[in-house]
Amino acid sequence: MGNQRNSKKWREILTDIGYLFASGILFGVAYNMFFVPGEIFIGGAGAIATALNIMFGLPTGTMIFLINVPLVLLFWYFYGLRYCIKAIIGIIVSSVFVDVTAALGIFQCPFANPADNTILCALFGGIVIGIAVSFMFVRGYTTGGSDLAAFLVKVPFPKVSTPRLLLAIDVIVIVGSSVSTTLYEGKSIYDCYLSILFSFLATFMFSSMLEFMNSGFDKTKVAYIFSDRYEEIADGVMQNIRRGVTVLDGKGWYTKEDKKVVLCVVKKNQIFALKTLVREIDENAFMILSEAEETIGQGFKEGIGDVAIEPKKRAKSKNK
Repeated sequence: MGNQRNSKKWREILTDIGYLFASGILFGVAYNMFFVPGEIFIGGAGAIATALNIMFGLPTGTMIFLINVPLVLLFWYFYGLRYCIKAIIGIIVSSVFVDVTAALGIFQCPFANPADNTILCALFGGIVIGIAVSFMFVRGYTTGGSDLAAFLVKVPFPKVSTPRLLLAIDVIVIVGSSVSTTLYEGKSIYDCYLSILFSFLATFMFSSMLEFMNSGFDKTKVAYIFSDRYEEIADGVMQNIRRGVTVLDGKGWYTKEDKKVVLCVVKKNQIFALKTLVREIDENAFMILSEAEETIGQGFKEGIGDVAIEPKKRAKSKNK
């Protein structure tokens, strides 16, 4: 039993290392091939670090790390070490890989003149960084920056929506970085507008890819099936589609008759099989299919989704 636990623990550690390594490489690709050459600002600490690199030649990864240091310390103070550990690891990995790959020069911009291909830098950079961050998220890591800043703002303003805070912070950082680099390089106001526009495009691509990577491959649907032949349908789903089934008690309000409702969750590639099976058993069956935001458990995603966290003092006062 002990050997099995140790084996599982080592598998988890090696899996984490693999995901972090892949994520770090992709961070290096995104910043060194697209963001810095194309002067694209993705938001958060990365946008400020990119601006500092463009204006003063400071290493992007090191700047990402240094910008995150005070955020991590404040987050540690208000929320505790427990929620900081994986953020610290994620920040170190992304920072180190960005600078190491830049020093080695292995990820050069694929465009001879990045200034004429800014839109491509935004598109490809957003896609690559979205995959990189999703690799961290799937193992519970984060890269700090806007996420930490949003939670720190929620300490004095707990009722403010976290997504709105993240959006506001990223907008401020992107606009500020674009304006700063434009003024430093003596470019026109038109160039500033383009920089902001393409940075928002990159942010959109990043968010879209992140959402797709986190849920696109595991998209599931919840099926509610109303039928007098519910037992046959439930058995058919378990035997033919190999999905678990729950039978709920219901009542038809028009007829005032008791009804049984078959509840099951299926993957997107099993929807056609489910519809066919139900129609073959009972062509008069009533079926509702709805989108499942996330499905965690045996046969589906094994990971854990977002966790709501509160500052230490507020959490203690609630427990009293």
